[in-house]
Amino acid sequence: MAKRGEPITDPEKLEKVWQQAKYQLELEGFTITAEDEKAIKSVVSGKMSREKLIEDLKRGEANGKQI
Repeated sequence: MAKRGEPITDPEKLEKVWQQAKYQLELEGFTITAEDEKAIKSVVSGKMSREKLIEDLKRGEANGKQI
């Protein structure tokens, strides 16, 4: 089992964690796009840092695409 903050490399575990997070976000009223999903999964799997995601979001970009 991965500790908090460790990348999740198992695709099945990543999908399960994503579905739980997505459900919680949607309960809070957020609309999740495909780009949001890619960005969040990139962070959780260790392919992108949280800091990089935050920088991209501040510039209005996610996954290298203008949003």
